[in-house]
Amino acid sequence: MKFVLQVFISLQLVVGGYSFVYGQNNALVINGAYINIANGTFANPIYMVVNNGTPAAITRTTGHIISEQEGNFVRWITNNVAVTTNYVFPFGFSNTDYLPVTIHKTSVGVVNNASSIDMSTWATPNTNLTWATSVTNMTGTGGANATNSVIDRWWQIVSLATVTGTADFSYRGTENTTVYPVGPFSGQEWDIPSSSWMTPATGTGAGVTGAAIGTSTGIVLGGRGLGTSTPYILSATVAPLPIELVSFTAACDGTKTHIKWTTASETNVANIELQKSDDMNAWTTIYVAAPSNSSTTAKYNYTYTETGTNTVYYRLQTNNYDGGADLSAVIFNHSCSANNTLSAFYSDNTLNVFSRFDADAKVTYTLYDIAGNKILTGEYTASSGSQLLTLPVNELSNAIYLFRAESNTTYFNQKIIIAR
Repeated sequence: MKFVLQVFISLQLVVGGYSFVYGQNNALVINGAYINIANGTFANPIYMVVNNGTPAAITRTTGHIISEQEGNFVRWITNNVAVTTNYVFPFGFSNTDYLPVTIHKTSVGVVNNASSIDMSTWATPNTNLTWATSVTNMTGTGGANATNSVIDRWWQIVSLATVTGTADFSYRGTENTTVYPVGPFSGQEWDIPSSSWMTPATGTGAGVTGAAIGTSTGIVLGGRGLGTSTPYILSATVAPLPIELVSFTAACDGTKTHIKWTTASETNVANIELQKSDDMNAWTTIYVAAPSNSSTTAKYNYTYTETGTNTVYYRLQTNNYDGGADLSAVIFNHSCSANNTLSAFYSDNTLNVFSRFDADAKVTYTLYDIAGNKILTGEYTASSGSQLLTLPVNELSNAIYLFRAESNTTYFNQKIIIAR
């Protein structure tokens, strides 16, 4: 169910007994209040709607609007206004830090809601999880690396082609956990059609840490996902990924595992470690490659015999000459020495069940919480060969779970940690 707060004349809300929010002359005036938009998800968003296209439709003295979830939107219907008009969305974190988003609109609106702007922003842990909806990786070019190069905050903008301009994003210094904290930081946009990050070539702002508030200005609203959600991040423009990874695969060559990867360019790379894991928690380096450090395509490969019988996960750790390190996305492959295998892992609100059977097999599975209660159960027919079953678990709380799956030939037990 979608909740809409429509702001019109003479709206008055008392917050905390002293601070207040009220509508005056068809405007939202914030004077010491903290307006908390809560419980929205991207699938079922919540909107606070400002049905007035003038910049004065939201006036803020002190206080702010708290979004802090992807689906908690302020919708500002900005139709029928002149060009080069600035709109300040007075967001903030809790009741402490004021983190405004300013849209410098350079387009004239139209008479319908096609020129509305939906905006939300939220902080994340220093891995930027959970990623914004539609984002499938944080390993693109130009600094899109969740751990090392990106401010721990997301911005969602939903608009149509009638809205063009630039934006200024603000963040808390404590959200700057990058290895290059002094910046500068630029806005970087997720391109929905190509499922990749655009180069952060627009906007700039020095990085801040601690209690300070940082701002990056002049971020071009490219609108690569116009009409849908367009996620933005702030990434360190001086810290692009040291390698541009084109492909990374693992496959069986008889009973041996053959791992290959290709880079389009490499910069400042000391070496590249190939690492493996049985549970995606403990990682072991099994091969160290010497880098090409060139702007041309370089191909790498490594073949070894895997002695285990379950699915194995692989990643690349790129070690830089400046002491930093970057991790690739994780790939996986079944053990090439086993005929029938079952395994599972959690990633981005999804429980992934991987199977490999010589012939079709019926698989039953159960997910238990730490107290032994059944949370999820079901069965499916696994086709012969490799197959991946994905189960959405976005409603589950952060906790430790036990996953069990079995066929008539194979039994599997796995501890699953959900940590967003």
